[in-house]
Amino acid sequence: MKEESYKHQCAVRQLLMWRRQWGLKAFREYMAKSKFDWQVVRDFEEQWIRGNRADEKGEWK
Repeated sequence: MKEESYKHQCAVRQLLMWRRQWGLKAFREYMAKSKFDWQVVRDFEEQWIRGNRADEKGEWK
């Protein structure tokens, strides 16, 4: 896997972990203040819908 792809997936998995740990309200507040690349946000949404909660290292659905 290319380094750029790896970093992208790591960023998405981090968002997945925070969403699970913080709950929806705190996560939305964080996202409203943060600036992420649109592709990271889009892939976060897709992974969340697919059931990825970043429970396993390297998980990507």
